[in-house]
Amino acid sequence: MTPAVSVGAFAPLVAAIILIVRKEGWAGVKTFFRKALSFRIKPIYYVLALLLPLSITAVSHYIVNFTGIDVLPANLFPEDLTIPVIALIIPYFLFILIAGGGQEEFGWRGYAQEPLQQRFGILGGSVLLGIVWGMWHIPLWFMPGEGHTYYSFLPFLMFTISMSVIIGWLYNASGKKLLIPLLLHTTSNVSVPLFPILHMADAPQPGYWVWIGVNVIVAVCMTIWYMRKPQKFIA
Repeated sequence: MTPAVSVGAFAPLVAAIILIVRKEGWAGVKTFFRKALSFRIKPIYYVLALLLPLSITAVSHYIVNFTGIDVLPANLFPEDLTIPVIALIIPYFLFILIAGGGQEEFGWRGYAQEPLQQRFGILGGSVLLGIVWGMWHIPLWFMPGEGHTYYSFLPFLMFTISMSVIIGWLYNASGKKLLIPLLLHTTSNVSVPLFPILHMADAPQPGYWVWIGVNVIVAVCMTIWYMRKPQKFIA
């Protein structure tokens, strides 16, 4: 991870801490992290946070390969690995959770979600936050050799918006437990190397569009579910 990427990766977290300190002092930061790292969550939300993004990516991967839309690689890990991929999953998951995207959630859902949804509702707030989340990554498209340059920004923005909606609903349903967005974001990132939906090369990426489509469908279905039966959705 380059210094510039590291700064960008941790900036939402740092910004959240700075804003909390300005408003509530360091006592507020302590309260923030105590609440953010609460593990008192119904088991169903742990299951959804881990299986939903993994299922979205796996389904997209197999749709692409089975329909012949494209031929995707088995995984995106280096071919010269001397240990089985399965042995890397837990350490890789922990790395992504701490420094590979999961940590952004302290700023996104941990700090920004609440004021946005208070003003625009859960759906509106989540969509706006998804736009901010996507725009935040724009510099990656100007860094030579960075993986994001292999696909266009538009589908990525569609991903951040749809995933933000998914995360927003489950965050609220779980009782506003930040650990759920942390796990959702991390699992989504981890699932892509396990079930590739793109080629890490300058090539057509139909699989990425399939993945975006599945994410959008899930986000829409969750929104309809919530709108029809909110009493069953909110913990």
